[in-house]
Amino acid sequence: MVRERGFEDYIVDELVRRGWRYVDSSSLEREGLDKPLLYGVLRRKIREFNPGVSEEDISEAISLLEGRTYGPKGGREVLEYLKFGVPVKLSETRTSARLKLIDYSNPGRNVFIVSRQVTHVGVREIRNDMVLYVNGIPLVNIEVKSPTDPGVSWRDSFLQIKRYEQDVPELYKYVQVGVAVEAVARYFPIVPWVRVDAVPIYEWREKGLDSIDSVIEMLKPERLLDILRFYTYFRMEEGRETKVIARYMQYRAANKIVERVLKRLKGETNVDRGLIWHWQGSGKTLTMIFAAMKLYWLLENPMVFFVVDRVELQNQLYYENLTKLDLGPEVKPKLIDSIARLRQVLNYNNYRGEPGVFVVTIQKFLPKEFEMLEKLLEAAAKSRPGTVVDREDIVVLVDEAHRTQYGVLAEQMLRLLKKANYFAFTGTPVPRRNPLKNTFAKFSPPSELYLDKYFILDSISDGYTVRIAYQPGPFDYKLKRELLEEFLESEFDELPETVRRRIEKRIGKELDVRKFKIFLENPKRIDKVAEYVAKHFLENVNGRFKAMVVATSRRACVIYKRALDKYLPPEYSEAVMTFQSLEKDNLIEEYKRELTEKYHVSDPKAAVQKIIEKFRTEEDPRILIVTDMLLTGFDAPILQTMYLDKPLKGHRLLQAIARVNRPYRDVKEYGLIIDFIGIFDELEKAFAMYEKEDLRGAVFDVKDILSRFRTIL
Repeated sequence: MVRERGFEDYIVDELVRRGWRYVDSSSLEREGLDKPLLYGVLRRKIREFNPGVSEEDISEAISLLEGRTYGPKGGREVLEYLKFGVPVKLSETRTSARLKLIDYSNPGRNVFIVSRQVTHVGVREIRNDMVLYVNGIPLVNIEVKSPTDPGVSWRDSFLQIKRYEQDVPELYKYVQVGVAVEAVARYFPIVPWVRVDAVPIYEWREKGLDSIDSVIEMLKPERLLDILRFYTYFRMEEGRETKVIARYMQYRAANKIVERVLKRLKGETNVDRGLIWHWQGSGKTLTMIFAAMKLYWLLENPMVFFVVDRVELQNQLYYENLTKLDLGPEVKPKLIDSIARLRQVLNYNNYRGEPGVFVVTIQKFLPKEFEMLEKLLEAAAKSRPGTVVDREDIVVLVDEAHRTQYGVLAEQMLRLLKKANYFAFTGTPVPRRNPLKNTFAKFSPPSELYLDKYFILDSISDGYTVRIAYQPGPFDYKLKRELLEEFLESEFDELPETVRRRIEKRIGKELDVRKFKIFLENPKRIDKVAEYVAKHFLENVNGRFKAMVVATSRRACVIYKRALDKYLPPEYSEAVMTFQSLEKDNLIEEYKRELTEKYHVSDPKAAVQKIIEKFRTEEDPRILIVTDMLLTGFDAPILQTMYLDKPLKGHRLLQAIARVNRPYRDVKEYGLIIDFIGIFDELEKAFAMYEKEDLRGAVFDVKDILSRFRTIL
């Protein structure tokens, strides 16, 4: 206990050194052990931050804050009040206003108090090791275990906080961040309604510091306010409401973007772009959202565009992320679903552009559709400033930037938004030695390789992704060597299937597509592979994880579904793909009808979305069969095994295999790829694009592990 108190002393001293004021628990301005707020401090700060309000207004604001219920709804409202103020009707004017609880613009005006051994009474009595208050509101709870006690770990501190949430719910409806400390420190969002094994737990990292000093840096007053205001959100996840707090690399990258834009607008730099190189599974989508929303709130009526290159990614970003995040009152990101709507956004207010946050596919920047608008914009820009052509407060966040930012569509976007700020996000940038597609040259200023980097080994080390194991499938099923080499020399895999079909005749002169189809769509071969997949799945995956079959085409997906149904219950698997309004292939058209009937929808897209959601949240389906869909951007931690039966290479191969690299409930040691093509013989070439020290140990062959076991035995 003495050593534990000594450890607490160190943390308190370091917090005080960074701007917190220590107040003994006996001197806190509380009205009782069952009252978590420091009323005196809170009343004084509300009065100071909201000049002219009456004591009655202050009392109403505190009463509304206290009256929030325990649970997701109340927690969401408390966070909103902390960010935007408490909505009240002023007693004198009877007008509506929000009374600020925190002054984010001037952090020094706030009161930051740290106290220790703070007693609270609820269902049971508890004593918190440390509580951090901002303006009298408890926002952080730190629980400490002795690092010299071999019988405990930081997880004991975490579990203690989870128990305390139930013991004194009145306290934890205010607390936003929990910190568990022993020899190391971990932080996590306070979500009392979420089960223990579903709470996201993070480690903050600062260069040159251990995890304890790093989390103390995270809790510096100004940084804590920044995290609370711009990097903490409620969201729907796997059918339940939870809370998101930024990881350190997300915070670092998003703030670099914001800082670069603000410096440019102040005239301190002319740099207008940057490359965010973050590996799959590190949360790039949230990093984009954090940056976008911070810029949205800091700038006056900006335009922020999320640019993606596939409808599937557009829907993932918009429907599965932006619409499920509680971004604040009256904030509604908009989906640009047509070229006409894009023109409308750019035309708005005499070509000044419509303010807001937008999601758009790069394909909508079709040059022939903007010839007239481009001329009008140029003419307008000459007569008056502030059109979309010359606005510098436009920010473009490009997802999967290694793919479609080198052609006429991207050039059209650049012509329309000439003075915008462009930030590219990718886990697999096309390297500098590629003269035609060079992500570094496209998005990095001359003196900079990347704005922020977080690659494979960083992610594995932090526990945000797991290593990937490789296992060859039976040799008899693999693509013939000469066909594989022909594929590897082509650019064929860069095209989605729906595009490939339209240009097969032209491509066919260079690559005999029919030879691939005959082999990879052969029902007899697929039946044999499906039998192997079913056996492997039942023996190694079922009951703990889920799986994905990657087939060579949409037709092959349907054949796989039919074959797997022979060896597994039909509800175990579903094929998901993009559908045309009228399919020329009768097999695909028949499967489309089956899906719409089975899921009682008229639009097959709705059926696909239901399947994806059920895969994440329900027992069935247990196996998804895909070809292009879900190979990028899809995040399902329960997915552990990929049965790869499609030729892929380079960054496409790296992106695909990364679907299985998300940790899952501390039971997933690695993701597994079973290769029925023989393509992993080329994995070294895919990795050769990057520095060896960035990759060592990220992927391993299952037989290497087996040989190590044999050596040990």
